[in-house]
Amino acid sequence: MSVDRDGWPSDTRERLHVLKNRWQAVTDQLAAADLHGLLLTDPSDVRWLTGFSGSNGAALAIAGSAPQLATDGRYAEQAAVECPGVGLLITRQLVEQLLMRLRDHSVTNLCVDPVSMTLAQFRMLGAHPSMFGVRVSEVDSPLAQLRQTKDGSEIASLREACRISTEVLRVVVQEVRVGMTELEVARMLELTMGELGASDRAFTTIVATGPNGGEPHHAPTPRTIEAGDFVTIDFGALVDGYHADCTRTVIVGGDPADWQAEIYQAVQQAAEAGRAAAVPGADTKTVDAAARAVISTAGFGEFFVHGLGHGVGLDIHESPMLGAATAGTLSAAVPITVEPGIYLPGKGGVRIEDTCLVGDGGLEIMTDFPRDLLRVD
Repeated sequence: MSVDRDGWPSDTRERLHVLKNRWQAVTDQLAAADLHGLLLTDPSDVRWLTGFSGSNGAALAIAGSAPQLATDGRYAEQAAVECPGVGLLITRQLVEQLLMRLRDHSVTNLCVDPVSMTLAQFRMLGAHPSMFGVRVSEVDSPLAQLRQTKDGSEIASLREACRISTEVLRVVVQEVRVGMTELEVARMLELTMGELGASDRAFTTIVATGPNGGEPHHAPTPRTIEAGDFVTIDFGALVDGYHADCTRTVIVGGDPADWQAEIYQAVQQAAEAGRAAAVPGADTKTVDAAARAVISTAGFGEFFVHGLGHGVGLDIHESPMLGAATAGTLSAAVPITVEPGIYLPGKGGVRIEDTCLVGDGGLEIMTDFPRDLLRVD
């Protein structure tokens, strides 16, 4: 392992460089809002700011200073490795101990996220002696805008998660057969993800066969695949905390019926239209509308029941949201999903989804797997 002139291992120095850039971005955001500190209780916000991946942590971002991380003794060694340059507090009273640091840093204007705080933590704000004279501002998901645009290390992790996901799909779809259950296919996907290097699944795997495909978020069951069934597979690999999201619909043991071919073609064309519209500066509602118009023209508008997509990163669903009623614009280095679908209740459905990266030079499809209807026997 190489060590730099300051005694840091090279990989630690690289991590510290990434974190310092994030701390500066948060400091700039605080200054623009006339705030001195930001208390973070959402695990993904804590991880983005400090590098800490444990399950029990809170952080205090302070203008002009390195952040403070509070966690308990189970994670002391882990935090020391993952969080270079961060002030570390080992305690069971996470928020209480962080609040005690406010006076040390002359924090008189504090921002908190009421969405991620527990009721007990929120009540503590009004009772803790360190809060006397401190003005509290509530901002839902305060780091959402900063986290939306990904840095190079985040994009590398997302690319790897997507690469593993598409390799898994190539392996598993060739094994799908008539008579297999939804649960069998789901578990095969998850096992193969681990074998190919994923740290976990990105979310609960969806496998929907036949009429179950009419449910957008169907949970796998013991239902067996029948000849001529559509099988919708929605899954993703997790790498370094970053989530891939990919969906394909295949047909098993038969050729598509007319209605199946019709809805598949509509979804395929809608996905193409959505990806073409996803350029820097595009309004999120406009991107959704481009795909939705294709499905509506095909006569299935009422059966496209969700937004076109969402951002991905440390959370499987994060800013920006692409929907008919969402507000926002796309920027370069923002990963999104494009996932139109048609769901016919009691009959079946189709969804085609890719994780993509918005860029100045065009949209990069990170889950690049064939989007033509694939028949498996």
